[in-house]
Amino acid sequence: MINPDYQRIAEAIEFLAPESNQQLTLDEIAEHLGTSAFEVKRVFTRWSQVSPKNYLQTITRQRGEQLLAKAKPLADIKTQPGLIGGLTTFGHNVQIEGWLPSFYKSGPGYDLTIEYSVHDSPFGEMFVAETPRGICKVSFSDGKPLIAFVSNLQRLLPEAKLRHTDTGPIEVFQSIFSRDRPIDKTLHLHLFALPTHINVWRALLATAPGTLTHHEAIAEAVGRRKSTLATHNAIAANPIAFFIPSHRAIEPDGDVGEYRWGVTRKHAIHAWESANMNL
Repeated sequence: MINPDYQRIAEAIEFLAPESNQQLTLDEIAEHLGTSAFEVKRVFTRWSQVSPKNYLQTITRQRGEQLLAKAKPLADIKTQPGLIGGLTTFGHNVQIEGWLPSFYKSGPGYDLTIEYSVHDSPFGEMFVAETPRGICKVSFSDGKPLIAFVSNLQRLLPEAKLRHTDTGPIEVFQSIFSRDRPIDKTLHLHLFALPTHINVWRALLATAPGTLTHHEAIAEAVGRRKSTLATHNAIAANPIAFFIPSHRAIEPDGDVGEYRWGVTRKHAIHAWESANMNL
């Protein structure tokens, strides 16, 4: 089920984004959505603690340029074998583990059980897959049937056993979405990817909520200055929606750019971050 507040926010964003350089009134937004100005303001405030007027300030190219100009240079990322710690996302510790060679000896996913489940978020329903070593996949479902995500995962890891589970909310996820102080829990990620891709995702984790970067800066951080296209592709291939923050990567000219889970959601996440991370 799509979060009803997010559904209304998404409809408003699709209307607002093309007009972000104009001063649309609350009444104009409400008329487009077929509701009252009071209800529009109430939904925006409940969802993100930001008014529609303030939200407009988060989606312009001019603001993108300003944030890029203020961005701190990313630290150099060196390839690191084995467990990778010392990372954070939204103030929570993150640990990344790559896939061991044994998972390939009889085909990808050999002798591995992956549990999958569905969870709610401020940006819609999320499909989450987890191995015993950590989360390997987070995707926004966008109303697509569960079988579509299961089938894609099975094609990626044909030898793995996939099992649906009805576990409760993931504690570290809930802590991030609740706006409370971080709990003492580590977000364990088990990523099926080349080290070069993992380095790009580590660079994304080095950015702070509400800030922005671009693929050229990331390419330089991972030592691949001449491979900006490959870096761009690695950002687009990020398997962990939201928690590895590929939504913070925009175009070098300040344009919002593309996003694996939709440009509308990219706008929404950035507005939510800016409003909820004390920035």
